[in-house]
Amino acid sequence: MEPLTGENSQTKRPVILYIIIVILLIIIIILSILLGLKYGEKEDKKEEQKEIINPINKDHFIPVTDPFYKDDIENGAFAYHGSGNHLDSEYFKILDVYNMKPTKNRSILTHFKTYQQTSEFTSPCSLIITIMTYYGMEAPGERNCSLLFGLDPEGDCEKDTYNRTGVFQKSTIPKVAYQLNTTYHLDVISSANYSENDLPFKNESTFGNWVKKNIDEGNIILVMYNDWAGQLAVIIGIDDMGTEETNDDVLILADVYDTTDHLQDGYTIWSLEKFYALWQYTKIDFYKDDESLNHGQFIVIKNPKKE
Repeated sequence: MEPLTGENSQTKRPVILYIIIVILLIIIIILSILLGLKYGEKEDKKEEQKEIINPINKDHFIPVTDPFYKDDIENGAFAYHGSGNHLDSEYFKILDVYNMKPTKNRSILTHFKTYQQTSEFTSPCSLIITIMTYYGMEAPGERNCSLLFGLDPEGDCEKDTYNRTGVFQKSTIPKVAYQLNTTYHLDVISSANYSENDLPFKNESTFGNWVKKNIDEGNIILVMYNDWAGQLAVIIGIDDMGTEETNDDVLILADVYDTTDHLQDGYTIWSLEKFYALWQYTKIDFYKDDESLNHGQFIVIKNPKKE
């Protein structure tokens, strides 16, 4: 083999240099692609987090497909995105309500999915979505459902909560019952069908028995109570703790504005006695001009699977 001459050596150097440059460029391109993918994954996770709210049980949520403000999902309880979550909270225990089963003491609607409203005043339609989803029916969108109630997302009052609640006020329960029955074809009975003297319960004990009976039959109880000065939720469970007293009884609610108990999972736990007192005896301002509507407001949605 002949030794390299000075001319051959000089010819080889640029070639080696070019090869090194090409290799470096390839490495840079590969790194750029990998970084781009990683950044894309982060962005995807960020977008996914907006849909999750509760990072523990993301599959227990009904996804928002029709927000009240068209193409603007960032409103109402949904806009919190679990910002008040404290997964290691010292004050609230994390419960897997979705998978809870009935026991000797507890009656519950297992696998009840939750939803968070996308405005400050669409709890009726948000709850209709949860109710129909639970019964395996095709649920309406929050926006389209709200149009049936006279709430106009494009109206002059923009996002003014107090003007818009005027659409509901004291007629909320009859209105929701009417839509559930006529538009969504569910069998219902509401507090509007009763006077204060002939309600199906007279005190905390008989109220608990009434709730238990309905839950055991697969019925959902929608209530309007003095939370947020007048909010709707649905009772999906009750536990009497195996005692005759009612002071330890627990109600489990699906809450479409669940932002204050350190986990935005769409469920809230109530003392039965405290709930009953706030619901049955507190005069909600919406009803102050109609004394007949001052007792506990409810709609029982009958289980269509039993028909």
